[in-house]
Amino acid sequence: MQNKDIKFVFFGVGPLAESALYALYKNDLTPSLIITSPDKKVGRNLKIQKNIIATWCETKNIKVWQPETLENIDSKNSPLKEIVFDVALVVSYPKILPKEILELPKHGTLNVHPSLLPKYRGPSPIQTALLNGEALTAVSIIKLNEKIDAGPILLQKEIEILDGDTNETLERKCGAEGGYMLAQILSHYLEGNLKLKEQNHSEATFTRKFNKTDGEIKLEDSAIEVQNKFKAFLPHISIFFFLKHKERELRIKISKINLDKDFAKNKSAVDIIKNVIPEGKSEMTWEDFKRGYF
Repeated sequence: MQNKDIKFVFFGVGPLAESALYALYKNDLTPSLIITSPDKKVGRNLKIQKNIIATWCETKNIKVWQPETLENIDSKNSPLKEIVFDVALVVSYPKILPKEILELPKHGTLNVHPSLLPKYRGPSPIQTALLNGEALTAVSIIKLNEKIDAGPILLQKEIEILDGDTNETLERKCGAEGGYMLAQILSHYLEGNLKLKEQNHSEATFTRKFNKTDGEIKLEDSAIEVQNKFKAFLPHISIFFFLKHKERELRIKISKINLDKDFAKNKSAVDIIKNVIPEGKSEMTWEDFKRGYF
């Protein structure tokens, strides 16, 4: 079976999915349908921000569906029951696929997960790896089942985490690699020539979804820890600390730091902060801030 003959549906959102999708397309794998998130309303004026994947689909004349929920796939608005496909591919899709969708394709549903499973199951494997200062991550291709990231493994490849990597750059790197891995094995999988390997569930570790409060630091925190937070959280979660000034507790956002790992060894946060944005003020250098607030 050649790649161009494979019928599949693609579920995905964000840089990981975008990079995987482009790699698939370059390797003659074009989805029959792409399912991605709805367009967003952003800013004070609630301007519509088009989903990048949906915009790309329009340029390639690929059918796209952007449902708010997957609960009712039998509804008249659902295109999933209108097409016949061999396999579904899931890359960073934020909704849990119900059993009836997992079982729709004849050969099941495959997932690109950016970790060395069973390590770092769950919603934030790349962020968690960066936060923990890992030197390596991985891309795992698994067959999905009803348990989170617990399905059998088709293929894994380790990925080096470079000093300059951030959440977004690592997502794009892992997504592209995942797309190329799928392109190499998909026909073999559909022909029944690949042996799936069960995960060692006793070794599983789990990640969680991060929120705005996770961006808080203390000025006495280690510089390495603060660097890791910058790499893991920006631009989605701000890094900040609280400072009591004139009987008020101010929230100070850190906008720029020294990301040199060698420089940061045995130092604390105050040694690597370059620019900050005090609550209600404009961005200023750390030196100017210290003169005015300490």
